[in-house]
Amino acid sequence: MFPQRIRSSRAPGRNCTAKANREVRMVELPPLRALQVFAVVGRFGSMTKAAQELKVSPGAISQQIKILEEALGLHLITRKGNGLALTEVGIAYHQVVAKIFADFHKASDDILKTHRSGALIISSLPLFASRWLSANMFTWQKGHPNVCFHLEGTAVEPVIEEKPFDFRITYADKAHLYDSFMPLFTDGLFPVCSPQLAASQPLEEPSDLLKHRLLTIDWRPYLSPAPTWQDWFHLAGLDGCEIHDFFMLSLSSLAIEAAIEGRGIALAQKAMVTEELRTGRLIAPFEPVLKLPLPYVLAWNKPVFDKTGASEFHRWIVGLARKQEKNALAS
Repeated sequence: MFPQRIRSSRAPGRNCTAKANREVRMVELPPLRALQVFAVVGRFGSMTKAAQELKVSPGAISQQIKILEEALGLHLITRKGNGLALTEVGIAYHQVVAKIFADFHKASDDILKTHRSGALIISSLPLFASRWLSANMFTWQKGHPNVCFHLEGTAVEPVIEEKPFDFRITYADKAHLYDSFMPLFTDGLFPVCSPQLAASQPLEEPSDLLKHRLLTIDWRPYLSPAPTWQDWFHLAGLDGCEIHDFFMLSLSSLAIEAAIEGRGIALAQKAMVTEELRTGRLIAPFEPVLKLPLPYVLAWNKPVFDKTGASEFHRWIVGLARKQEKNALAS
């Protein structure tokens, strides 16, 4: 039970009123995280669903509600059968808190829209954005400080009416969705692993790869035909080999990170592990490079070149891609 507040039976005088006003001004707000949790719990009427929404445990949700109730000195939630319900004061408080967080989200959206309206918006496949484009863009922008970039990584082809963008980097089979496009480069795949893993069991010839776990990427949502380890082994002169130890991952980035951690050997895109190879976090024990079935393309819709920096970005990335094309399949 929360402690009851003690009230004096004496009528308040001027001094009491002034003191009360000072106390009102000194009241601290409850923790913002606890308020956020309460807003979500009240919306779902469930701590379990709130935990799923906020990606925390139900215990963490319960703890935040307890913190909020203790801060206010009020019961906001009560048990009802196997679920929960807001108390009368909880319902009234939730209406206010929910509106505040809705206003927060609207303010954030408005700020982002204002920023996006003047920025050059580049939409890209996630791996390309994080491991090839972003590092190069930071360097390029130093010489173009007047160009504001907004880089978005998404595997789903964007619909411009729903989420405006200026350039899109994707695979060639999606190029028909846009007004104009041009090829950038075709990447290639080869085995990479951590130096520690390679030292644990020597990799002297391609067949030695079969002694390790092979990290396999599910390419089917993105590329057809999907490249496989068997394709690489065929290129290396090993046909009919059986892979006994493998681990399937849905994203190339996950396979690369697992390889860095020594979890296995990944069939990685050459252009996407340049920095890891340069710093020695990964090594490439064998030379054959399996060409991907499709190139990356740079696509855009016609009005894009009216924007500040669009022409400069276009020339820069095409030139950079030509250099990459020369190196991508080189042994």
